[in-house]
Amino acid sequence: MYYKLVAFDIDGTIRSMHDPVSDKNTSVINRLIDSGIIVTIATGRMFLSASMALKGLNIIHPIISYQGAHIADMYTGRVFWHMPLTQELAEHTLDLLTDWDVQPVFYHDGQIYVENLTDWAKGYSERNSGKVNLVKDLYKITNLCPTRIVAVGAEKTIAELEHHLKSGDESTLHITRSLPNFCEILHPLAGKHKALEWLANYYGVSREQTIAFGNGYNDVDMLKWAGMGIAVQNSVKEILEVSDRVSLSMEENGPAIMLEELMTGGFFGKSN
Repeated sequence: MYYKLVAFDIDGTIRSMHDPVSDKNTSVINRLIDSGIIVTIATGRMFLSASMALKGLNIIHPIISYQGAHIADMYTGRVFWHMPLTQELAEHTLDLLTDWDVQPVFYHDGQIYVENLTDWAKGYSERNSGKVNLVKDLYKITNLCPTRIVAVGAEKTIAELEHHLKSGDESTLHITRSLPNFCEILHPLAGKHKALEWLANYYGVSREQTIAFGNGYNDVDMLKWAGMGIAVQNSVKEILEVSDRVSLSMEENGPAIMLEELMTGGFFGKSN
């Protein structure tokens, strides 16, 4: 079996939140790209933030952002696929969050919308290159059809909320968690695994010919879907339980070393 498409999560997988992709990871990933393999990114970051985090990587294919609700060219901004929440789903989500001690955040067109301009909202906007907009009532802007809605709160509250939503609304919404204080709510046809499936189909690559690297809760479905799911060391246990292989940690350039082993073993073949 030759693998033709490789997807990487960003934070905690190929780089930290605050440091660039290491020279080693950059070099090996670029070698993979130069060999003709389709390389993409699958991240929870907003599109612009994701693009800025990939300095040094010569990625030429579209990247997956917003937890798998958006696929676009990182240079031109051309959108290949977008699965935002409908107005009805956005309203339904706000209804579900009403009785929870969380701050709902709308993500739309590279901007975030909140009802309270907390220190968290201002800091998040600055870190992720997204404008923050203060609105009186998020219900009034559900017609924007946000790409995602994130509930921000205490770690214990978010864990309980995620469990509650998955127990009752998994069929109508895609629920995931990236950071311990984030519960992310997307269209039921969104998600990193759904976006990766779309991209593989677009390039005529079978599921069995895909590899995915990840480390967090939001990578579980993607690693389960991919032909080979690779967790980095120090991943959450849910990722380790579904992975086919485990690389060294991000700090030890685990993805690069695993890729070198696979390249040496002749596991890769060009996509037509």
